[in-house]
Amino acid sequence: MQKNVKFWSNIMLIGAAFIWGTQVVFQKIAATEIGPASFYGLRCVMGVFTLSVIAWIMSLRERKAEALRGEVHVKKDKSYYMRLLKVAPLCVLTNVLGNTMVQAGLAYVPAAKAAFLNSIYIIFVPILSWIVYKNRTSVFTWIGTVLAVIGLYYLCMTESFTVAAGDLIILGATIFFALHITLIAKYVKEFVGVHFSIVEFITASIICLTFGAIFEDLSFSQIAAVIPSILYCGIGGIGFCYALQVTAQKYTDPTVAALLMSLESVFAAFAGYIFLNERFTGREIVGIILIFLAIILAQLPPMKDIKARLTSK
Repeated sequence: MQKNVKFWSNIMLIGAAFIWGTQVVFQKIAATEIGPASFYGLRCVMGVFTLSVIAWIMSLRERKAEALRGEVHVKKDKSYYMRLLKVAPLCVLTNVLGNTMVQAGLAYVPAAKAAFLNSIYIIFVPILSWIVYKNRTSVFTWIGTVLAVIGLYYLCMTESFTVAAGDLIILGATIFFALHITLIAKYVKEFVGVHFSIVEFITASIICLTFGAIFEDLSFSQIAAVIPSILYCGIGGIGFCYALQVTAQKYTDPTVAALLMSLESVFAAFAGYIFLNERFTGREIVGIILIFLAIILAQLPPMKDIKARLTSK
């Protein structure tokens, strides 16, 4: 039974990685039609709607299970929601900056290349965790970091030794994504994951749509032009993916979960090739391979933990 739960949890994570990877195609299309803040704000609106429905269904199932066990349902008290309303918005700024920078960068960078550049945040997470919380960092993370830097050189650096502005924008976004995950790691254990995401995305939608209305001249014609992208990236990329992630990660190994979710960049590469006719040069392929190896290495536990697992078997 336990193996089946872990298997299906892993399938859920692969499903999330597939949606996150393929949504880059829709983001790329939207990047030429609407401002980055406006698009992310609209995505968040659809994501909040989807997550709210999922949270309601989860609540009904939880109450039904409690009733079958003869337990009395305990409602969250006021302090829980007050704390939620204080903490979740703290994480929003990094989330908003990361996503809007990626969306802005996609106007200049091929979708598949953007996905691999964006995936660098996975390497920064354990490094930031080490800096901020003094958590132990595996030697594999540092090896992965070196490989990633070499990979970035091949993927981004031109023969004239210059880096495109779009590449720099997306690389900048990875820092904010890493900060976002580092903050969530500190606070999310206090709350139901879906509740935390709903408050976070409500706040993000208000900030982004306000910015879009003032500085990006958001109009109904722009919205109409990107409705498919809003629906796929909002309902799928935010709603379903975050629900899949918070559910599946409870029942599978964290390292395996991170590795499976890193497949996002692989799915993005295939999606860019199939739907946008994007091609990589030989030099860029070398960079991609190095970055992907770096991502895998960064998820491996410290050598001591690996030895402990082997000896315990």
